[in-house]
Amino acid sequence: MRLPRGALPGWRALLVAGALAALLAAWSALGPRTLHGSPLPARAAPAFTGLRDTAGQAFSWRAQRGRAVLVFFGYTHCPDVCPLTLAALARSLHRLGSEAARVRVVFVTLDPQHDSAALLRSYLDAFVADGIALRGPDDATARAARAWGVHWRRVVADGHSWIDHSAAVVLVGPRGRLRARYGYAQLGDPALLAADLRRVLGTR
Repeated sequence: MRLPRGALPGWRALLVAGALAALLAAWSALGPRTLHGSPLPARAAPAFTGLRDTAGQAFSWRAQRGRAVLVFFGYTHCPDVCPLTLAALARSLHRLGSEAARVRVVFVTLDPQHDSAALLRSYLDAFVADGIALRGPDDATARAARAWGVHWRRVVADGHSWIDHSAAVVLVGPRGRLRARYGYAQLGDPALLAADLRRVLGTR
C-alpha cells in the first residue's frame, strides 16, 4: 500500500512526537527516584511535639530552613545499630567538607527514662558536630515514633532489657519536606548519602 503524496512527512512527525512523548514520560517517572535512598512522599516533615533538645528548647522546623536534616530514632545504650548508623552518617558528612555545616543530624531517644539530656549530648557529640538530640515523656516519644514510621518495643529477657526498633534514617530537604529513607544497608557507602545531600542542597 502506497501512502498518498505528501502524507509521509506527517507520518514521520507523528512518529517523532510519539517518541518524544514516551521519553518525557520515562523521564518524569524516573525524576523522583534520583536519590539513592527510598523515595518518600514530598510532604511536610512531622513535628516533634512534646520533645525538647538537650538545652530544654522545643524543636522548630522553621529554624532548620535552608539545611538538610537527617532524622534517626535510637537510644544511647544500643549495642550495635545506633552507633553504627551514627558512624555511617559521620562518614558521609565528612565527605561534604565545609558543606556539612548545612546538614543537621537529629537523634531522638526511644529511652527517655535512661537517656538524660547530658548523656544524649555527650553521646551525639561523639559522632557528629552540632547535632540535635531530642527527648521527652513516653507518650510524646511514642507519638513522634508513629509519625515518623518508627516501630519499636522494649524487650526484657534473662534479666536484661533492650529496645528493638527500626533503624531507618529519614532525609528532610531544606524546605522541611520529606525526601528519602535509608536503611542501614543503604548507608554502607558514604559517598551515596553525601551525593544525595549535595543534590537536595542544590550544590550538585
